Amino acid sequence: MENWKGKQIDLIIGNFEVIHYGHWKLFKKANFPTVLTFKNIPRKNHHPIFSFKQKCQFFSFLLENENDVFLLDLKKKNMKAAAFVKYLKKEINPTRIIVGSDFKFGSDFKDVNFLSRYFDVDVVLRDDKYSTSKIREYISTGKIEEAQNDLITKIVLEGKVVKGKQLGRKLGYKTANFYRSRNLLKFFPGVYFAKASLPMDNYEKQYDSSMTIRNIEDGRQLIEVHLIGYDLPEFYGTNIVVKPLRYINQIRRPKSIDDLKKIIKNNFKKINKVTKN
Repeated sequence: MENWKGKQIDLIIGNFEVIHYGHWKLFKKANFPTVLTFKNIPRKNHHPIFSFKQKCQFFSFLLENENDVFLLDLKKKNMKAAAFVKYLKKEINPTRIIVGSDFKFGSDFKDVNFLSRYFDVDVVLRDDKYSTSKIREYISTGKIEEAQNDLITKIVLEGKVVKGKQLGRKLGYKTANFYRSRNLLKFFPGVYFAKASLPMDNYEKQYDSSMTIRNIEDGRQLIEVHLIGYDLPEFYGTNIVVKPLRYINQIRRPKSIDDLKKIIKNNFKKINKVTKN
């Protein structure tokens, strides 16, 4: 942890499972932004959208210094509001705190009025147009375009490429496959239009792609990515990054190899229409 005492700090506090345009209002208020976010929140018992590591990476797009993120693991250090106030004063001593109007803190769930007794607090009114629960619902129902439109930091899926059955390769459609953890929120299964980034380009280039998300028996999801018009090289063991942009259709079970070829071609036709719009 970096020692921030003595610095001008506008401390933005929140869980930030995603960062949507409602959250953006908090960041726009800050002159010297630093973020305090949480891990292992006791009352949050649902599957998160992203791993904690990926969640923290979002802040690199919004802050000048990646060290300007303070992480508090509530499994190790959960406390009542009064103790949390003392903790803030000792460890960070912010010049100002910026929170949403629905902010609650401490194991005794105190609100912004309690916090205002001890700090200069700037309260941003909640915008009901945007919410993390809406993003979760969009993801779970295939409304990925609506989710991306509400987000400042866009949804990306990433994982280590593994060797699959290589059926696509035999049909002339190479795919890069990776798994999504069973501990994360499930995306709606189906075929998506996506943009993929590869390690050989240092993830700086984006390729139009077909992405298929499948539920598998062990509780994970299998992600299969085909880069359209690109001869995908082998890069097993390294990460691929994929940004889903549009849900195309559900997964059809082929009756034969010829039927599978027709299904794939039909998916590409639909994706081609999307890319031209």
